[in-house]
Amino acid sequence: MQTSIQENTGQSVDLAIAPDGASAPQMQLPEIEERILECVQRAIRAVSMETKALREETGVDLRTHSDEKSRILLELSRLTDSIDVTRLSSSVTSELLVLRKLLDENQQVLQRHLEAVREITEVLSKAMLAAESDGTYGAQTTE
Repeated sequence: MQTSIQENTGQSVDLAIAPDGASAPQMQLPEIEERILECVQRAIRAVSMETKALREETGVDLRTHSDEKSRILLELSRLTDSIDVTRLSSSVTSELLVLRKLLDENQQVLQRHLEAVREITEVLSKAMLAAESDGTYGAQTTE
């Protein structure tokens, strides 16, 4: 699966082994960059949609968002595994910077969401325990 791409020479390289064991088609570096750019733009859309849904507090299916982000990350990892990412064009690196910013923002929103869920769970748990208790084993106060 590991291959190397020569630095911006435009030479064709074999990127990866296809799942069925056959070699992947030969691609030029500009083609790889184009695929990376498309992948990053899909990631930007996916992360933005999840963040927006969390902020609007609509019924958010986190599993669906997580699965989509995982698929995109896997594809991006495969595309960048064998290239020198420091040699990517400025259009790709600028989109990666946008994605990084959106991921940081998404992480913050997800963290707040999880903290809220944790607090609600704690309140419900205490309320259920209080409702089930007859006071027999509760703290005794002496006056």
